[in-house]
Amino acid sequence: MPFSTKRLLSITTLILLSLTIGCDRETTRAGTLITPNEENIERLTIGPYTETCQGFIEQTCFLEFNEESQEWEFFYESIQGFDYEPGYIYQLKVRLEDRGTDIQDVGRYAYHLVEVISKEAASVDERPPRIP
Repeated sequence: MPFSTKRLLSITTLILLSLTIGCDRETTRAGTLITPNEENIERLTIGPYTETCQGFIEQTCFLEFNEESQEWEFFYESIQGFDYEPGYIYQLKVRLEDRGTDIQDVGRYAYHLVEVISKEAASVDERPPRIP
């Protein structure tokens, strides 16, 4: 029995619609599906130099300015897509990707650079750095 053009068009539309909806999702490392509207965007202030810090292993950490305490703190994670250059205080917009709790010895979130909001020259000799 031949398909009518109208019926074929309806089936094609449904298939394309389901493919489009499926493409709007992203799978995180934890296997949870998130949609772009659920992305967690944060703003970070990164200092003009890095320091050796002790996490799971000894590593090099960024300094992050904590607005609440008005102090610089170690930032133990890397920021994917961020090309750090010492001598600048950066204002960054980052997207957090939930890694879940199944992975040990890493932070809960992976950080992905969305935008460098500002890059302001600052001394690497001033310890701690000035308050931004």
